[in-house]
Amino acid sequence: MQQPEELQEVANVLRKEMGTLGVEELEACSIYIHNKKTKIVECWYAWKDEESEDKKMVNDSFVLDLKDTWVGRQMISFYNSNKNKISIDMQGVNRKEWVNYCEENYKPVQEYYGEEIPNRTYHLYKFSQGTIGASSAGDISEESWNLLKRTAAVFSLAYSRFMDLTQARFDLQRLKEEKKKAEETLLELQLTQKQLIQSEKMASLGELTAGIAHEIQNPLNFVNNFSDVSQELIGELKEELALGHLDAIRDILNDITQNLQRIHHHGRRADGIVKGMLQHSRKSSVVKEATDINELCDEFLRLSYHGLRAKDKSFNAKFETDFDKNLPQVNVFPQDMGRVILNLLTNAFYAVNEKDRLNIEGFEPTVSIGTKVYKGGIRIKVSDNGNGISKHVLDKIYQPFFTTKPTGEGTGLGLSMSYDIITKSHGGSLKVVTKKGKGTDFIIELPRTSIVR
Repeated sequence: MQQPEELQEVANVLRKEMGTLGVEELEACSIYIHNKKTKIVECWYAWKDEESEDKKMVNDSFVLDLKDTWVGRQMISFYNSNKNKISIDMQGVNRKEWVNYCEENYKPVQEYYGEEIPNRTYHLYKFSQGTIGASSAGDISEESWNLLKRTAAVFSLAYSRFMDLTQARFDLQRLKEEKKKAEETLLELQLTQKQLIQSEKMASLGELTAGIAHEIQNPLNFVNNFSDVSQELIGELKEELALGHLDAIRDILNDITQNLQRIHHHGRRADGIVKGMLQHSRKSSVVKEATDINELCDEFLRLSYHGLRAKDKSFNAKFETDFDKNLPQVNVFPQDMGRVILNLLTNAFYAVNEKDRLNIEGFEPTVSIGTKVYKGGIRIKVSDNGNGISKHVLDKIYQPFFTTKPTGEGTGLGLSMSYDIITKSHGGSLKVVTKKGKGTDFIIELPRTSIVR
């Protein structure tokens, strides 16, 4: 048996086979499945329809409550006893009660007997999950009892297998549903991760923008000031032209030329800052570029500091540089490397600012960045004199979404992204050296193979 409907066929086959074996006194065969948990009893039956011309078999199932009738209560008593078989003699009122109950609860049984309801005897044999029954006009032979006994034994094994298969199908369906839920959850997590990564990039861009706004203001001030002065000089030039003072005209023209050179110089500086902003805001390049690491570090040091100053006017810290003048250019993804340096510097400034709020006497918040050529390749070190990183946090700092910052101040993706960029995209390493209460060094090491020859 593999489907519940097959129980109908079992009852049908049981009735036919007993007829084939000469047990013609049988009117019906039934299988009662007792559910111990729910106390529900299902009856799967088959009987010969005497009213049809070809005496066809009628078989189906219905649910019943055995407590509602005298016959049902006899069946409960038998099922709970130590007996293996029983014959329940259904006579008079008890027989009519049973038939009427079946008719009320299941339509196919209605009007089967008509007005006259004959007496019957119910012969039941017990198996592990219920009973198998045969209804007849009187007693049945020992041969028929043996047939019921063998059928009950075989059916018990078959039904156990049926229940195992049913449970297996249920478990399989549940696993499919859980798998579907897990896949949907994974998709949601992947989408959330992409959104958070984009949020981290936008946060970096926001810090860049704040620093750039400060950086670009200086050359723009120079451009505006020299433009104003040049306009005044042109007014003076017109006056001197009217008077024909050639020496004064030459001096004014020299001043205007110098001013235009200064305007051009500061204009190009502002243009470079804007291009840098656009470069760092666009998608990462698919090709590594020869990059001046010293220049990149210096640029992001200023941008990081001024970005934090733009957000918090009370913020102040000392910053230092120690760049190796002999550092060669390095093949890197400049946008990604810039994000790493910006993240490390922003974390360093955050650390010294947090310690500064403790009002420790003599403490001067300091962040430094340096570069160096060493035997293995290129080293970039970002240092701070903050509170350091505790041991129980140290093992988690590269985990995605882990952060010690208050809610809303960090996504927990900065160091995770930085680690992936350095190790996976550049084949390098990102190490941390920290001492509680003294500060932290983050060290980027890029292999010699990244050096431009």
